[in-house]
Amino acid sequence: MYKRFLLIIILSLLLLPFGAAQAQNGNDNPVYVVQPGDNLTTIAQEFGVPARSIIQINNLTNPDSLNVGTPLIIPGLEGVHGKLTVSAVPLGYDLESLSIGFQIPQAQLARINRVTSPSEIFAGANLILPQNDNQNQLDQIGQLNPGQGLLEAAIASHLNPWSLSVTNNAVDPSYLIAGDKLFYQAGKDQSSQISNSIVTKMEALPLPLRQGNTFELRVYTKGPVTLTGKLGSTDLIFHLEKENQYVALQGIYGFAAPGLTMLQIQATSDQGGTFTAEESLLLKSSNFPQDPPLTVDPKTMDPAFTKPEDDLIANATQSSTADKLWTKIFRPPVDEPICIKSWYGNRRSYNGGPYIYFHTGVDYGVCANLNVLAPAPGRVVFVGNLTVRGNATIIDHGWGIYSGFYHQSKINVKVGDVVEAGQIIGQIGGTGRVTGPHLHWDLFVNGIQVDPLDWLDRVYP
Repeated sequence: MYKRFLLIIILSLLLLPFGAAQAQNGNDNPVYVVQPGDNLTTIAQEFGVPARSIIQINNLTNPDSLNVGTPLIIPGLEGVHGKLTVSAVPLGYDLESLSIGFQIPQAQLARINRVTSPSEIFAGANLILPQNDNQNQLDQIGQLNPGQGLLEAAIASHLNPWSLSVTNNAVDPSYLIAGDKLFYQAGKDQSSQISNSIVTKMEALPLPLRQGNTFELRVYTKGPVTLTGKLGSTDLIFHLEKENQYVALQGIYGFAAPGLTMLQIQATSDQGGTFTAEESLLLKSSNFPQDPPLTVDPKTMDPAFTKPEDDLIANATQSSTADKLWTKIFRPPVDEPICIKSWYGNRRSYNGGPYIYFHTGVDYGVCANLNVLAPAPGRVVFVGNLTVRGNATIIDHGWGIYSGFYHQSKINVKVGDVVEAGQIIGQIGGTGRVTGPHLHWDLFVNGIQVDPLDWLDRVYP
């Protein structure tokens, strides 16, 4: 595999024209459509071209103001045409499988993504893809198992061996080895599994990982399995979402170190079949801002008080019950109009100390009434008055998802109560470590506080 990759790179470099690239007209260059959050600097960095070249070839009069949806010609990518997209490398792909799956030559993929080694391809890394009208993405069947060749895979998946060989660029089928992915033409009414693979597909969202995000991993299987896994040093907990489909939800710590994080998966079927996978995922910084320094009661910063309280909260939110109590998107924990006073992840300094803390949730001010509302159905597992968090309520939504509500003036529920989305569970107040009345909402995902606002934008899982 590695020797073939080097040969492809060498041949592609030999075929490149010598000397400086000649200026091309707009029709000869690929086009990128500006996306939300883009600016000229990030686009130039993404494609590895000078910003001034993008300005010149597109005749930009105000490069500091790019509208979403604006098509931009990208210079310097000789031989590449059509529309360019930027997406994350999916879970389980390498350069060869990306080339086959997206129907783009390896040499072209390597050149436009400035790839010099197969090790530079890992899940979550940004991938530039040229898309043409006649280009079709292929569906993944699965991967070859030990002792299985292309002919056996074709028979198992009810596909024509010759067609499968051509689709997967297997001029010599002996090149295919255990672990290699196989693809077939999308849209055809054919089996999409290799029968003796107990895990048929894995999906991870979102990629890349980011500090404070909720990570969702789906595993598709041939039948009932026992699943275990780790993301970094954290044990993943899998739940059966529906037949042959398992889901693990995991929070990404707000101070998690950017870089590569190892994902490990093990599966065992009832018949004794096994499956293992290990892959590096890219974790990026969320670039959280710093809040102005805060002055609070020194007692509320004393580890003699804060550590027992943190341990209490950790114990209250560590179990993962089998029942998933929510079915819809979460709702805000306060009435409209809504005003947020402090956001998740903001770096914090207390009483003149260093910025070694971060805001673990979202703070809502009093802009409508004092009502604190349950964001989703759940069961109350803790109520009490704490030094830092003041009057606190914790709700278990199932599957390791918990909501914490702090600094309340009044608590309207007791441990064991089952609540519904929108039910009044308390009143906003100023108890505990505060600089003014507000509601702090924490959301725990398998023991890690994440940005709750993500759960107001989409349904998990």
